Amino acid sequence: MSKSDSYRHTLQPVKLVYSKPVAKGYSNQELNLTPKQLEEFNKNKKKKPSVISGEILQKSIHSYRLWFRFLKLALELEQQGTVLIMREESKWKGKVRQRVTQQVVVNHSKYEGWDLDEVLENTFDNWWETHRHLFVDEISKVLNSSDSISNDPNHLTIQIDTRRRLIDVIQDLRDLNEKEKIFNHKERDKFSINGRIRPLTIQNRYNALILILEHELSNEEILKHRNQYIRPTDSRNQGGYSIPIDKNGKEYNFGSIVNELVNGAKVSFGGKQILMSVCDGYFLKHPTKTYLE
Repeated sequence: MSKSDSYRHTLQPVKLVYSKPVAKGYSNQELNLTPKQLEEFNKNKKKKPSVISGEILQKSIHSYRLWFRFLKLALELEQQGTVLIMREESKWKGKVRQRVTQQVVVNHSKYEGWDLDEVLENTFDNWWETHRHLFVDEISKVLNSSDSISNDPNHLTIQIDTRRRLIDVIQDLRDLNEKEKIFNHKERDKFSINGRIRPLTIQNRYNALILILEHELSNEEILKHRNQYIRPTDSRNQGGYSIPIDKNGKEYNFGSIVNELVNGAKVSFGGKQILMSVCDGYFLKHPTKTYLE
């Protein structure tokens, strides 16, 4: 059985030291779910912002962990001068589409405060302890008479008459915002994650990219590995990809599945496109680039 060809994905072979695929682990909650319940669990896990000790994360911790992993991989590939093959030369509708390549170069200015040297060699959990402040916001709170007024430009102090009705106070806040443009942010100024994140879907793309670059497994082995590097994301493929039959009874092509995970398309980003977006400071998708042109 032939191995997946890493030369189809990079101009030169790479050796990964810090970046590794993530093996399957089960939470107690996942172990007790039916296939249909697992589908809902994967789709809806951590939909609401997480509030811990007065701080709020707009996305689940898994989202930031995935961003970290892709960035670690980007930094490692950057050190090796890696050039990714985003698309091979091909013919489409009678026209020749040229090969598209992208050199892995991280825009360090986009990651001010991340301490990128720590990202490469550290674990996410250790790094997060000293860098979580980059991503958390504070929930609103009532100050006591003994509390000092904050000078932080990100804080706002408002005086409210508690005798008034809540509906009137809310209207006051709306009027104030209309006049003063206080709350004019649709998203965080820095290090925001845009769009809906499905951790398993993104992790499958990360794992597929890592395994392709390591060049040790065939496409079928990647999909069938006992560590379940590529995991079911809905009730239609609860057996992983070990049974190559789709819902219409048609056999899957292992190479096509891995190719979709790694290379993606203009609409659905694959692992390479996510990696290049992270190089440019965006997770999950660059707002304008597809990296296929």
